[in-house]
Amino acid sequence: MNLSSKKHFIYTLTILAILGIAGFLVYRYMLPALTVRPSPAGQPVTGRIPPPARPGVPPTPEEPGAAPVKIPPSEIGAEEQLLRITDFPVVSPSFNKAGDKILFYKKDGGDLYSAKTDGRTLEKISNLTVIGLFDALWSPERDRAVVRYLDQETIKAFLHVGTSTARALPSDIAALAWSPSGASLAYLVPEELRARLISIDRAGAQTKTIAEVPLRDAAINWITDDKIAFETRPSGLAEGFVFTFSRKGGNFTRILGPLFGLATLWSPDGSKILTSRTARGGTQLQLVVTDAAGRGIWQTKLGTLPEKCAWLDSQEFYCAAPSQILPSQLWPDDYLRGEIVSTDHLILARADTQRILDIALNGSFDVSAPLISKDKKYLFFVNRKDGTLWRLKLNP
Repeated sequence: MNLSSKKHFIYTLTILAILGIAGFLVYRYMLPALTVRPSPAGQPVTGRIPPPARPGVPPTPEEPGAAPVKIPPSEIGAEEQLLRITDFPVVSPSFNKAGDKILFYKKDGGDLYSAKTDGRTLEKISNLTVIGLFDALWSPERDRAVVRYLDQETIKAFLHVGTSTARALPSDIAALAWSPSGASLAYLVPEELRARLISIDRAGAQTKTIAEVPLRDAAINWITDDKIAFETRPSGLAEGFVFTFSRKGGNFTRILGPLFGLATLWSPDGSKILTSRTARGGTQLQLVVTDAAGRGIWQTKLGTLPEKCAWLDSQEFYCAAPSQILPSQLWPDDYLRGEIVSTDHLILARADTQRILDIALNGSFDVSAPLISKDKKYLFFVNRKDGTLWRLKLNP
């Protein structure tokens, strides 16, 4: 090969190499932009990136005025006995004041939804940006809720009024409860060895200190206009207590405890309490009905937690109970940490007659946050296994 041919050959190789590198770069950087991943069920993908949470500033709802987003109903029969309402995890479902719709927040993002009790209409009624949403406490009027979320390692809260107003609440709240009338909200602010019990009006504006209590960390329930209950955090490794505080008398009274694994659910009129307790070490979980003073009425022989129950009235209640409880399990600690996922059966019980009726629950569900519709026709619940909302027809 002469010199001229060698030069021509080298020149050609150089051109080919440049073209190859250029082609690779086009493929490497352009391909992701051209790739389209189809959304589930063929629905278009829409959304927006939420702004980062700012310390001390509550999430801000989008501007009102846009028409609510209707989501097409599922293809269901005339009246399914068991119906899945959502295909996404929800937080804190509750009926509206009229009782014909169920309200809930979407766990991922914080949007507020409603669904008719027939399960056929799901509607987005408020757009929120809430990162770390884990809880919402609805007022008795169901026109507002205290929404709590985790901002890094700090639990923060804001009052969500209607569909468009958010008012920040103190970030050092340990527990909170609405008054029975919904006119006030009470919350605990922990101090060194005690806590201040503070009330705030329903608008989130005027505050006043009700009392100082000798419990730094406790859940609270506003039972009657005068009586507020305090409950220590439940554990099978520590004895728990329930106290009541009279706003009129100013007295602090122990009504339950010391009991391992103690947790409660008060009846709507405050006359009875569903209480769970265990043996030392979180074994032998059992549910007991007591009166408002903590005196035993009925030891049901059911092994379940009050959070898996719902009162119908002062006598009747539904409960979901784990079908199997192992001796090695620590209740309620392991369950609350998510280390136990139960498969439940459903019962209807009456405290006055001490009768228990099994209710068909076809499927594998870990039931939480059960709700009974006003006409007692439906039971709504969250399946703790995936966070989805379900409806069970009670009178097929």
